[in-house]
Amino acid sequence: MSEPAGRRELNKARTRQALVEAARELAREQGLEDLTAEEIAARAGVSRRTFFNYFPGIEGVVAAGLAEPLQRIAAELLARPGEEEPLTAIAAALREQPVPAEILLDWAPPGPVPAARGRELHLRVWRHHEEWLVGVLRERLGDDDELRVRTLAAAVMALFEVVQRSWLPTAADLAPDEAVASFNEALLRALAHADAGWRRPTT
Repeated sequence: MSEPAGRRELNKARTRQALVEAARELAREQGLEDLTAEEIAARAGVSRRTFFNYFPGIEGVVAAGLAEPLQRIAAELLARPGEEEPLTAIAAALREQPVPAEILLDWAPPGPVPAARGRELHLRVWRHHEEWLVGVLRERLGDDDELRVRTLAAAVMALFEVVQRSWLPTAADLAPDEAVASFNEALLRALAHADAGWRRPTT
């Protein structure tokens, strides 16, 4: 007899989650730059072929692992009053729903930024997140000016990257909660600078 549809879907969901968890564990142990589909599949107790039945590549499993915390941030942004300017709304959303440890700490070992051989993967993951942000901002702005939406997304991603680069060398020396708080504080400062046009504050 064939497996009931409900149980089959449950087993698929469990396998998908097992692959995400295996990828997360391995990334924390050795970094994304050394991650392979074979290692993830072995850690999850499935075949390499099964991995590719669920994900097109490493960036796909990473994106799946980050989807839930990103959606929480997106929901907060989309709930902001429509009259708020974009950067003001983004900052307000991040005050209510800060970038969590799931994004900042769960996918990388403590230490420096990845070696050159791992940058291609990081770039693909980064592009995936930028496209996610473009979609969220397009919905938020209700704007058919694609250039406006994409330049705003690119600017926000650039701010995130600059903050992350300055934060990473100090993050390993902080307790996890302190590290996450310091990142979010710096990101909000960066957004405030951008929102003010990088003008000097008046005293």
